[in-house]
Amino acid sequence: MHQPQPPIVVTLTLNPALDVSTSVDSIEPWHKLRCDDPQMDPGGGGVNVARVVHALGGSSIAVAALGGHVGSQVATSLRRHGVGLRRIRTRSGTRQNFSVVERSTGKQFRFVEHGDSLTSAEWHRCIDATVDAARGAACVVASGSVPEGVPANIYALLADRLLPMGVPLIVDTSGPALAAALAARIALVKPSVNELRSLVNRDLDGIAEIERATREILERSRCDAIAVSIGEEGAVLVERNGPSTFVRAPTVEVLSTIGAGDSMVGGIAYSLACGRSLAEAVRCGVAAGSAAVLNSGTGLCRVADVDRLLPATLTRQITAS
Repeated sequence: MHQPQPPIVVTLTLNPALDVSTSVDSIEPWHKLRCDDPQMDPGGGGVNVARVVHALGGSSIAVAALGGHVGSQVATSLRRHGVGLRRIRTRSGTRQNFSVVERSTGKQFRFVEHGDSLTSAEWHRCIDATVDAARGAACVVASGSVPEGVPANIYALLADRLLPMGVPLIVDTSGPALAAALAARIALVKPSVNELRSLVNRDLDGIAEIERATREILERSRCDAIAVSIGEEGAVLVERNGPSTFVRAPTVEVLSTIGAGDSMVGGIAYSLACGRSLAEAVRCGVAAGSAAVLNSGTGLCRVADVDRLLPATLTRQITAS
């Protein structure tokens, strides 16, 4: 019997990384710290999202700006994970991120490089490759930080290119790039609650205040919906032409927070690609984010954990006060 092709999700990562994680007994200054064997994974927002989509049963194509021997390591690892790759070669090398778990306390220490700049020709090639890969795709995800040399409205430019194609765009970024994305015709923008606080320039206490602030941002933006991730609590989804929804995350033991946000976005993208509603997609995303923290190091969510946690991921509409 002919099996239907899995839905295709295209991701764009302008600032990918090789994520290296290890552990030590305790972290002390001046001493040599004997580390366990390192775990190395391809990383960066869109790269991680592509890995999650593939793990959940979808088909993913990662467009990534990769340079030098570290970039080649990321490319090789992505292909080994079964993720389609369109590599945009860069003159600068790809960054490495390093995380260490202190076993005596369970604390995780994360060291993140900022990444080198991209030339105008390089980021233009990234946009062109993403648009080309998006032909026939179910959705596109632009995720991660914007390196130097790239305009803050890069994701808005991508949205303009995708709009005539009718392919929805999900954006997960921060800072000036987030502000620029909110001014564009984008299907879904996913800030964290800390990023939302920065946008409204005030503290937010409780789900109701988060919902009001999100609605405030949505009404002065051009995007269709905003999903705010609020850590272990879950997420708040506000739709322009729909209700506001609180998605409560299940209670889990946290081993590592690396990749939780990207797992959430991957779950959302996969569910939307499968034709589910936005509220149901965010519910799957929250389950995927919760599943990710069960893994140590740089591991992302596992499909068995997502399936197990999904029934405990609850939704309720938020009533305006």
